[in-house]
Amino acid sequence: MSDIKALKLRAEDDEDLAVIAACLHGAISCLNEMAYDREVRRFAAILVRPLWESAVETAASKSTAGTEAPAELPALPDLPALKRMRAGLHFDHVNAVRYRRLDRRAPHVLLHFISIVSAPLSERFGIILSFQGGGDVFLEVDKLSGHLWDLDMAQHDKSPQQET
Repeated sequence: MSDIKALKLRAEDDEDLAVIAACLHGAISCLNEMAYDREVRRFAAILVRPLWESAVETAASKSTAGTEAPAELPALPDLPALKRMRAGLHFDHVNAVRYRRLDRRAPHVLLHFISIVSAPLSERFGIILSFQGGGDVFLEVDKLSGHLWDLDMAQHDKSPQQET
């Protein structure tokens, strides 16, 4: 784990957004971990994301151990077997937030993240965070400006000697 670096990503276009969506694939959250600050026009969420990068690193090191060139990388571990980390996600320039097919009376229910996509609107953009079961958080934004960063990296950076 010590080779894993904290993610700090920025999204300014659809390609950037796709990278963030890939990093969050399989993440979980709940509505009480999401907030919209109308004054600063920011939507923020805390998600617990799988550490896909550690799985890729482990799979790559196993495939190259004892061989000159791997024929193919082994399959990645199942989602439940991956270590996880809390990550912060926020979008700026948000004019409105709508929750679709999500029960706001049950803010502690776990939501399983599926994807983030952007959709052009007449004069603005829509950003859609989709969750398993058909629920969505729809953000109306002036422009695409998002950030994802890991929050718990300090505990994963400890060497085995530091953990007691």
